[in-house]
Amino acid sequence: MPPTTDPRTSPELALESVVVERGDVRLHMVRSKVADPHERRAPVLFLHGFPDSHATWSRQLEGLAPMHPIAAFDQRGVAGSSEPRGPEGYRLSRHLDDIDAVIDELVGPDGQVHLVGHDWGAVLGWFFAGDRARARRLRSFTAIAGPHPMAMRTMLRDRLLRHRLADLALVADQLRRSWYIFLFQLPGLPELYLGRDPVSMWIRVHRAGGVRRDDPELQTIDARLARSTLIPPLALYRQALRGMVDPPRTVEVPVCLIVPLRDMALTPELYDKVPEYVPDLEQHRIDANHWVHRSHAAEVNQILHDFISRHEPGLGP
Repeated sequence: MPPTTDPRTSPELALESVVVERGDVRLHMVRSKVADPHERRAPVLFLHGFPDSHATWSRQLEGLAPMHPIAAFDQRGVAGSSEPRGPEGYRLSRHLDDIDAVIDELVGPDGQVHLVGHDWGAVLGWFFAGDRARARRLRSFTAIAGPHPMAMRTMLRDRLLRHRLADLALVADQLRRSWYIFLFQLPGLPELYLGRDPVSMWIRVHRAGGVRRDDPELQTIDARLARSTLIPPLALYRQALRGMVDPPRTVEVPVCLIVPLRDMALTPELYDKVPEYVPDLEQHRIDANHWVHRSHAAEVNQILHDFISRHEPGLGP
């Protein structure tokens, strides 16, 4: 489908809206308008988490667009992207195939991107970067508020095996923070709980995660968008726990890790073993909550720009 101007983006951003046909779904993406057909810089592709759409990246799109080609898309079932038929359509492998399809649309079958993910988007990014066949599509990967899945599993296992009270307390604290994942496994109840007043629920979750009261996203959210970010992704949580593929182990691409130290959902210790799985790693710890890319946008944008530039031929020092 030919690109159109996205009415939800500011004109000065010069973004265009594109639909990527995937067979079982249509994915809505926004991307930079390419003025120079000989552009060689790899685009920065953003993956949102739960409960979000591509709009969660508005401050990164605005901040990085002057220096880098940029793109973000709505995960299947969310916002401008269509829903697949049945829960099988939300398997993790389908989401990874979606990333492949979006990269193909951006740079062709042999091109590369700088991948950036937050929350579930970071988890998907880890799986993508940990798959050798897919990792060739990446020039770099940045995970925000999303630990390496195998590193997280190893850390929790080791803490349990120590049988020390402090370690058991840490594991218990993480289980407490993850209460919603267990709730989401119940049939029907989460849909009722989240769908009763989706706008209020959406605002409450984001405020609890550090989004400031005056954030424009909180002012513009409507019931349709809120519901699409809250309800369809429940299937991903259910599919992920019931049919989880093997977590990635060593990730060879350069990785930037942004850790919010006051994350309501993830204790910082979950990142302790990430260096064991990522040879080329840089870490940044920020005194912030889960939605650090919104509450501390300037700091996150500077980290992203510096890291991406170091791994972009012709831009780095």
